Amino acid sequence: MFDISFSELLIVIFAAILIIPPKKIPIIAKTFGRTLKKSKSFMADIKEEIEREGKFKELKKIQKEIKKRSIKS
Repeated sequence: MFDISFSELLIVIFAAILIIPPKKIPIIAKTFGRTLKKSKSFMADIKEEIEREGKFKELKKIQKEIKKRSIKS
């Protein structure tokens, strides 16, 4: 998804510690965690929907083949 190296992550964390007051860090961390959880759930739902769509297309293809064979018989 994102290509962030460990050193870049450390720089962002260090900058956040300098900018964000210590009292607000837990609140921001909790909010970030919730947002991350929601985005992962959303991505999992999208992945599941794509897989379901692929299976549906495969079943439609099989159904057409069966109909084609039954017409020939």
